[in-house]
Amino acid sequence: MSLDLRTGTDEELAAHWADAGPRDDLADEIFRRYRKRIYVWCYGYCHDVEESVDLTQEIFVKLFAGLENFRGGSRLSTWIYTIARNHCLGKLARQGDQWRKRLQSLDEIEVADLGAARLIRDRERRGELELLLAQARTRMKEEELEAFLLHYRDGLAVREITRILGCNNASGARTLIQNAQRKFRRLIAAKEYPDG
Repeated sequence: MSLDLRTGTDEELAAHWADAGPRDDLADEIFRRYRKRIYVWCYGYCHDVEESVDLTQEIFVKLFAGLENFRGGSRLSTWIYTIARNHCLGKLARQGDQWRKRLQSLDEIEVADLGAARLIRDRERRGELELLLAQARTRMKEEELEAFLLHYRDGLAVREITRILGCNNASGARTLIQNAQRKFRRLIAAKEYPDG
């Protein structure tokens, strides 16, 4: 059975990998689909372009080494984000102080009141998401921001966010998202971002 790599679902690509073994074209397609999101995720932890590139490569090495073990108990994106999160948390534990010093101060930036998802998508499209994340980090706990981004930027359901973040139940993930929403609205109301 032939698989169209461009139209196949993530889970179909993973299943094909498990059945047929590692293939460069499958690896290229999975990398194409997730490289930017994983890079932004990594940047959110380390705040350094070169280190984010290195982390992204390390995560994909882990991902491809373990992809044949993916059994479809969750969406592939959930599995990938779990690998990325665990890898970044490990690095954060070892280099936390170094990474925290890289946060940028954005006190002079203004913004009109925009919806959370729209603002995130717009900033990501314009390459300015890192600035938004840096300021959001001054207002939110790390888990709140992660849940918020997984929900609004990546479109993951609360159930998937619960698994990725290791919450005890969906209520925990929902609470993180709601707390982040409240803080994000205050951030926007304080006009700390350009509407540009």
